[in-house]
Amino acid sequence: MLSASINVTDTSLVTSPTPDDMSPIEAAIMDGCNALHAARHDGDEVEARRIRDELFELLARYDETDAEGHPNPAWARPNQRALVHSAAGELDEAVRLEIAALPYADTPRRKEISLGNLTDRCIRAGRYEEAVEWFMLAQEVAPDRIPILLTGLQALYLAGYTDEANEVCACLLDMPALLTEHSELTAYLDYEDRLKDMAIDLPALAELFKRWHEKKNMKAES
Repeated sequence: MLSASINVTDTSLVTSPTPDDMSPIEAAIMDGCNALHAARHDGDEVEARRIRDELFELLARYDETDAEGHPNPAWARPNQRALVHSAAGELDEAVRLEIAALPYADTPRRKEISLGNLTDRCIRAGRYEEAVEWFMLAQEVAPDRIPILLTGLQALYLAGYTDEANEVCACLLDMPALLTEHSELTAYLDYEDRLKDMAIDLPALAELFKRWHEKKNMKAES
């Protein structure tokens, strides 16, 4: 039995490992999605509706420009639209759109993005076994990508595979160079509340949090 009381909300964190490669509209969509997730997390319905409306205006511009010069608009357009539906909490539609994008994912990076998104959205929808299946496919494509690993360990934990989830965390302990400010790993450690709850049952994750807190404290004291 899991000892932690996990708060599985339908909000999340949107990141990109290569923000400089995004078009202006894509960057604005990512920022807007994070703002929408935050507004919904805070229960600010008025702000959430305002941001949602702005995001769909951005999507309309993105469609009008055929994905703003993206080399693969057949994948990019449903992928970006899925991001917005996901941020709005419309998870079934987000999953449907990402599955529609997946056949057009013509590079390992695009496959990784779609499969990682499907893992995250199935977690937030409470479909944990399905989330594990998407994670296993994502890990085949991108075995060392931090967002995939951190989302996957949550899927494993919530599906009851705590030993396997802890093994993922143990692998991250062997990557101390990732414990730096503004890295993808520390963004998740700082802002993903589910991970804090899961650390009660996952010793390797608890150790990861401990090392990061110690590093932050050392910098603050210097």
